[in-house]
Amino acid sequence: MQINLFESIKIFIEIVESGSFTQAAENLQIHRPAVTKAVQQLEQHCGIRLMQRTTRRINLTPDGEEFYRRSKPLLAQTDELLESFGPDCALRGQLRVDMPIAFAVSLVVPNLPVFYREHPDIEIILSSSDRRQDMLRDGLDCVLRMGELDDGDYIARPMGNIKMTTCASPAYLAVHGTPKNLEELQQHQAVNWFNSSSRQIIPWTFETPSGAVEVNLPGKLVLDNSETYIAAGLAGLGMLQGMNLFLQPYLESGLLVEIMPDYPAPSRKLSLLYPHRHLSRKVRVFAEWLDNLL
Repeated sequence: MQINLFESIKIFIEIVESGSFTQAAENLQIHRPAVTKAVQQLEQHCGIRLMQRTTRRINLTPDGEEFYRRSKPLLAQTDELLESFGPDCALRGQLRVDMPIAFAVSLVVPNLPVFYREHPDIEIILSSSDRRQDMLRDGLDCVLRMGELDDGDYIARPMGNIKMTTCASPAYLAVHGTPKNLEELQQHQAVNWFNSSSRQIIPWTFETPSGAVEVNLPGKLVLDNSETYIAAGLAGLGMLQGMNLFLQPYLESGLLVEIMPDYPAPSRKLSLLYPHRHLSRKVRVFAEWLDNLL
């Protein structure tokens, strides 16, 4: 059973991204022995060990990590080339995307039927998380992220700015009053957000006549999940500072009330990240569709 090197690399990448030989075989619709054979042939051809396999998990060797990192963009370029010169040039195959939970739940998933009408042969594998992901390690084609970006091994496509709003529930304001300025704000409770990577609480930011000011507010609840964050604000557990795009329905219904409009929070950058300079057609059409939603 001889498998060409291109297919072996494709199988190897699928094993890494699916986490098992069995799942890779199922995803690629091939027999399980063919998956094992492909890795063996690849290791023999390269003269290196790519994986350490146990009954419970697969661990890449250092050579395997490097091989995956360098082969992933090459395979994407090859797929793009074949797509471009196919008989119908239709886009097909998997697109692995990660984005914050609020974007997935409130914006992207409700509008996916429109995307699928235009691109019915694309299978989207969508992970929604408010934690930072390693694109290459997790096999992601693109990642939607808010805020300033750390230096990293990725290319960033700007997707505009997201307005931020400071608000609280009527129940909270009835008990604690409504702050009018930054001095009064210090007497209030916040539902705070923490960075899951650095484990640090994110300070609140306000625009003032003298420039942007960061404020650390007291609070009894610290979260890293956007759905839970909004739920905590609705329950009157403290004030919120979040994306207006997702708070707006609650503001319109009166379940939340905007506070301190004279001290607005600065807008935050939204970016689509992808792990190599060559932008595949699948990522490009998804980025353009997403840009139109925003």
